[in-house]
Amino acid sequence: MTIEEIKSKVEYGDYPVLAQMLGLRSPQSAQKRFLRGNEEARRALEIIITTRENMIKTFKTA
Repeated sequence: MTIEEIKSKVEYGDYPVLAQMLGLRSPQSAQKRFLRGNEEARRALEIIITTRENMIKTFKTA
């Protein structure tokens, strides 16, 4: 996913999860890392978004 695709799919609660994944105290710090182009933050947000989409899809078909 590109940064623009990720930005368009970010939802409420994604940055707190990202902060936990990166070992940061604040969601704002995590967001800033992502917006600055940090590759680790980009990969983690991609995982968060993909996992959420898959969970929703799986739940709806179950």
